[in-house]
Amino acid sequence: MPAPYSLDLRQKAIAAVDRGEKKSHVSTLFHISRNTLDLWPTCPNGLS
Repeated sequence: MPAPYSLDLRQKAIAAVDRGEKKSHVSTLFHISRNTLDLWPTCPNGLS
């Protein structure tokens, strides 16, 4: 099983989406899948 993504990575990716970046661009930039980005909540601390 792969290791979970760090909280820091989640926060940066969510912040980028909140700034208006396209999710496809953010997923490429941070090397995460688009589906992962869609599943992450948009709460400030990146936790569900």
